Amino acid sequence: MHPYARLRPGTGFEPLKAALYYAQRLATTPPVREAVARSIGFVVNRLHDDPSLYRSLSPIERPLQELERDGLARLDPVLSSEEVDLLVARLNCEPLVGPEGKLVSLDEARIQCSMAAYPLSTLLDCQVVRDFANSPVLLTIARNYLGCTPTISSIGVRWSFPKPSRLDGTQIFHRDVDDWRFMKAFIYLTDVDHESGPHRYVKRTHCTSSRLRALPYSSVQLEQEYGAETIETVVGPRGTTFLADTFGIHCGMPPLTRPRLILQVQYSVLPIYAFRYDPLKLPISSGENRYVNRLLLQ
Repeated sequence: MHPYARLRPGTGFEPLKAALYYAQRLATTPPVREAVARSIGFVVNRLHDDPSLYRSLSPIERPLQELERDGLARLDPVLSSEEVDLLVARLNCEPLVGPEGKLVSLDEARIQCSMAAYPLSTLLDCQVVRDFANSPVLLTIARNYLGCTPTISSIGVRWSFPKPSRLDGTQIFHRDVDDWRFMKAFIYLTDVDHESGPHRYVKRTHCTSSRLRALPYSSVQLEQEYGAETIETVVGPRGTTFLADTFGIHCGMPPLTRPRLILQVQYSVLPIYAFRYDPLKLPISSGENRYVNRLLLQ
């Protein structure tokens, strides 16, 4: 995962990033956010649009419509079962970022952490992860949903372990307010049922206003305001792939019986100014657009 920038006064404070990040945080209504995103997207397309990145809309018309309507959409698998197996086998041998930023083994992480992520350098050194992020299907959906050539603004692979007494903030219903407009692609790398930390999403809340303060939401409050039928739980075998506009209210449930491993890629119109980017010097393959990947690779 990406380290965070210093957005408050103190050592390492980045005032420009703070201004750009909080400007979009202060815009709580979707119409304002969409208007600004369209203006930015117009400039991005004039400078960086590349039709060769995209595919026909026909195969992805249904998930794109669902994403626009509900904020959540299932997608046909982007990675084969063999690619998923290859990725998991590779990651199981790699260290994770544990407490206080120290690298720990998977066995140590199970004991010490409720959640643990792999270093970004590990992920970018894995071609399966990069192929997923740069899949023409995902880039085509992102281009149409965002209204412009997308920026890959974050990539993460994270374990969630069965420790219900130690909830992470992402395991409580919340909104992400990362950019003027953004979406995420997720793929389960383990089998996920109702007991192993499924993603939950309150459909159509991506079209509702956010709060100025990033306060969590309770399940009771959400059921009363939106109806229990709007809260969808995403379960499925490894390889299950789905899209979400996480400006909408969502959470990853804490696992109760089995750990969950998930890969997520975020696409946005701009960089996420809450993050501190340090692109790695790795070769860019023929299937990777330099502008789309500029925050990750140089």
